[in-house]
Amino acid sequence: MKPAFKPNHQSGNKVVDDFLRTTLEDRPRKMEYVPYNRFEDIRLIAEGGFSKIYNTKWIDGPISDWDDERKVYNRFGAMTVVLKELSNSKKVTFKDLNELNIFHNLVSLNRNYVSRDESNNNGNHNHNDSYCKYINKYYGITQDPVTQNFMIVMEYHNLGDLTHYIARNFFNISWYSKINILQNIIYGLKNIHHANILHKDYHSGNIFLDKNTYHENVFTNNIENIEAITGDLGLSTIEQSDNDDSNEVYGIIPYIAPEIFKGQKYTKASDIYSLGMIMWELMTGRKPFWDQDHDTDLIIEICDGFRPPIVTNAPEGYIKLMKRCWRSHPNERPKTADIYKEIEIIRTNESGNVSTEVIKSSDIGPIPINNNSGEIYKSRSLSAMIKYAEYLKSLRIQSSFMKSKKRKADNNLLGDKPSKKIKLFEYYDGGYLTIEFELDIDINV
Repeated sequence: MKPAFKPNHQSGNKVVDDFLRTTLEDRPRKMEYVPYNRFEDIRLIAEGGFSKIYNTKWIDGPISDWDDERKVYNRFGAMTVVLKELSNSKKVTFKDLNELNIFHNLVSLNRNYVSRDESNNNGNHNHNDSYCKYINKYYGITQDPVTQNFMIVMEYHNLGDLTHYIARNFFNISWYSKINILQNIIYGLKNIHHANILHKDYHSGNIFLDKNTYHENVFTNNIENIEAITGDLGLSTIEQSDNDDSNEVYGIIPYIAPEIFKGQKYTKASDIYSLGMIMWELMTGRKPFWDQDHDTDLIIEICDGFRPPIVTNAPEGYIKLMKRCWRSHPNERPKTADIYKEIEIIRTNESGNVSTEVIKSSDIGPIPINNNSGEIYKSRSLSAMIKYAEYLKSLRIQSSFMKSKKRKADNNLLGDKPSKKIKLFEYYDGGYLTIEFELDIDINV
């Protein structure tokens, strides 16, 4: 048995230590530098767009509270946690610690972050405070002595991410359970937005699931018995932050709102668009645009109103809400608080005597993604691709304009005609027509 250690904030790296010191005032919320030798059985479980993910046993576990009488920190004890290795982070910058900083800003809104009696039987713990419920918890940082890369220490979720959970269990998940999952998801996003934080990388791979032991005796089916947690704040920013001056766009094309492809600033409504795609995934068991190459053509089509097809049934109000979430104009998308209320109504209706059947059809259900195909479901830099899509679209607009000018010249040869309006890119999107490329062409000239 290794001896217990006292928390410290001396990693030997000034950037890390300066950040950790900023968390000292909130004792139960403080983050710490954890020596690497306090972890056992470290195993690689995944590689994301910007990091490697490991699970491991933390011998001591995170801080639970402060014992004012003994002047010591109490701990939860041994538990499984996740280590997120930051690539090439030997010379770590404050930007590399963005994930920790964002989370600390989030939980600082609440003075009752955690208490010892919130520990559950699995050694994990649920925080019932209002501001960080259904959001992944961050405990601090460590450093691999071999690679010298820093690693973020965070909460472990025993059922993995929503992407893989749906793939394994889709036809066994009732609509009532799906609505419960969605309610957890929107609750987490509501808390993030309440703190004026933008997630900016919102997709099913960043939604994690836990078995809910509190309700273990309520349900007989364990599939119904889960909680959904929003995670990965690595790309998140404070809304309207002066430090958010980067024009770089990262993410997964099918989940990114069209205004981002058009060069507009990221807003809370951009996260809502991504939520609409997660709703579609819950409904169909498939990733959005699973049958499309994730390239410049798809970016252009999304900007022109292309959305995944509606191919199955859903509880009353679900599809209508989903379509509102993915409207092209950000100001026409609902806010998180309104979505939560509507989901609660759907959930109440679904818990009645008549529940919506999960129809088995060839049009729904998980489909394996070919790693060598054009579908890419890892977050990546998209700025160069977006610029090329803008270039291609401008060429198409120019080509359409030249064709219209040619028609105008041809019509002049046939005699005077009344003026008319030509839409170069007309499409239907949730009840209105786009007017982005509408031109008045007078062919009487």
